[in-house]
Amino acid sequence: MESVTKEGTSKETTGVVEIVKPKLVIQNVVSTFFLGRKQLDLKKICSRAKYLEFNPHKFAASTLRLKYPRTTALVFGSGNIVCTGSKCAESSRYACRQAVNILQRSGIKCGFKNFKIQNIVGSCSLKDPINLLQMQKDYGPYVSYEPELFPGLIFRLRKPKIVYILFRSGRLVVTGGRSEAQINKYWDGFYELVLKKYLDKSNSLRCSSEYRYQNTDKKYSFQYFYDALK
Repeated sequence: MESVTKEGTSKETTGVVEIVKPKLVIQNVVSTFFLGRKQLDLKKICSRAKYLEFNPHKFAASTLRLKYPRTTALVFGSGNIVCTGSKCAESSRYACRQAVNILQRSGIKCGFKNFKIQNIVGSCSLKDPINLLQMQKDYGPYVSYEPELFPGLIFRLRKPKIVYILFRSGRLVVTGGRSEAQINKYWDGFYELVLKKYLDKSNSLRCSSEYRYQNTDKKYSFQYFYDALK
C-alpha cells in the first residue's frame, strides 16, 4: 500500500493507481480601469508627483510602482490605467484602489470606474516531459510548433481564447483567461482530455534543443561542425 500526495505524482491504494492533476499557479493578473477623466497632462502631474516615472521618448504612459501588493500601474493620458503584477483578482483590484488613493492624495481629481480583468497568466510543472511532435500531428490546426524559432508548442482554444504554451521539459504557461474560475476550469478539461495522453513516460529527455535534434533530419553531425572549426 503506497500513498504519495505530491502534485503530479501517483497514488496507489489497494492496487488502484490514481494520477494527481498538477495545480495551476497564477503568476500575473492584468487589469484595467478608468480614472473618470480624459486628457491628463502627464508632464504636469509627474512634475509634482515624485513617485511617478514618465519618459515620453520611451513610453507614452507614466509608471506608478506599488510596494504592497507588488504591482505596476501604467497611467495613460487618456485616463486609462493598466495594472500588472498581482497574483489574484482581489489583489489586482486592491492595487488599483491604492493607485487611485495615491493620485487623489496628490491633488488629482479622479475616480475608479470600469474595472475589468483583461488577462490571467498561470503556470505549472509536470512530472514527465511532453511529446510535442505527436501532439502537433494530432492537433495540427490548433497548434503552432516551430522548434527552430521557439522551443514551445502553442495550443490555442477557439472559444474562449485561452492559449497553452507547452515545453518539452514539462513546463507550461497558460494565458488568456478572464477569471480564475475560467482558467482553472479549462485547465482541468485540457489536462484530462488532451495533455494527459501526451506525457512521454518512455523518454526522459527534457532538453528542448536535444529533443529537436533527435527528431529532425540530420544532414550533418556535430562532429562535422567540430572539424570545420579546427
